[in-house]
Amino acid sequence: MKNYEQQRKDRLQNVIDDYLQDETISSRQIFEEILSCIDDVAVYHKKYLDRANDLKSFCVYKVHSPEEHEYFSQKWMYDKIPTRY
Repeated sequence: MKNYEQQRKDRLQNVIDDYLQDETISSRQIFEEILSCIDDVAVYHKKYLDRANDLKSFCVYKVHSPEEHEYFSQKWMYDKIPTRY
């Protein structure tokens, strides 16, 4: 039985084979579709990051006193999430 990493690589290989064997699509189109898929993933995750930040903002900034806000700001490390996310 193959491990997950090998199964994932096999799936990617199948997709690449499918694209390369389709003579109706150019290499440029394959490249553009890959970029489009990457963009789709980024948009999806940004949507949920934005929702999480909205909820955090509501919980921290709108409900708590300034003293409580300071306490939670020090306790929570979520402000330190890398900007790529």
